[in-house]
Amino acid sequence: MMAKDSWFRMKNISTKALLISALALSACSETPQLSVPGSTSTVGNPDAALPTSWWQPKASDNLTWQWQLQGEIDVGFDVDVYNLDIEAPIEKIQELKARGVKLICYFSAGTVESFRSDASLFPQSVQGEQYEDLVDEVWLDYGNFQAFAPIMQARMDICKSKGFDAIETDNVDAHNYESRDANGNVVNIGTNFMMTLDESIAYIRWLADEAHSRGLSIGLKNAEEMAVDVVGNVDWMLTEDCYYDNWCNAASVFVENNKPVFMAEYDDLVPDFTPACELAKSLGYSAIWRDSSLANELYLACE
Repeated sequence: MMAKDSWFRMKNISTKALLISALALSACSETPQLSVPGSTSTVGNPDAALPTSWWQPKASDNLTWQWQLQGEIDVGFDVDVYNLDIEAPIEKIQELKARGVKLICYFSAGTVESFRSDASLFPQSVQGEQYEDLVDEVWLDYGNFQAFAPIMQARMDICKSKGFDAIETDNVDAHNYESRDANGNVVNIGTNFMMTLDESIAYIRWLADEAHSRGLSIGLKNAEEMAVDVVGNVDWMLTEDCYYDNWCNAASVFVENNKPVFMAEYDDLVPDFTPACELAKSLGYSAIWRDSSLANELYLACE
């Protein structure tokens, strides 16, 4: 299932000093020793003590959540979990944490977004074809993820240092992506790198190990065909459009393992949320109805 992130075209994003320092170090060091202020993680040090626990939510907790990636963050929702972009203002994060809210840190792990301040650090050799119709985003060859691993590690360090409890790694389903020519004929499957399901599974498992080593929770984003293979590695799942695209049942293996499914449907595709909400309740998912921009507009929780 292709991740739906065309809503996220943030322009003129200010460069964070913290992001620059961490990523510059990752690019220059052969064996990265990343240390972000406020973070206890030390990458590349085999003697460092690793966290033994992280946030492991339960499906039985029936968690409520909000997901906002654009606009002025509205902290007024009385929910258990907020999912915010990695560049969310620290004061908003601290305000939510003071209320005991769990925080998920969003970033793309499968594409290069040219507006990110670390975009220039990705080797050209792993940058592939354009992501759908988005001129400022290209696929990554994560079958060769070691070539850019320090960048992803640095991003996780930033999430940790800012106080997030978990990470959402978007666009890890390149094996599904169909490249088409001008006549609409399929040219490649798996982008121009011909990435496979096995490579996607290996990448998710690596991301999970890295997240857990930092005391961070991690979820599977879409990619329902991987659910059975990685449910033992990740801690929850986030679905987009599963009702609209008729694949919600594929995520049920998470609830069967008492791991939550955070389900989102968009008003432009599902104008009536009622049937999607009923399905979510029958499956034990935590569902919300949002505007496709994921800004501070439409929000309705399934109750």
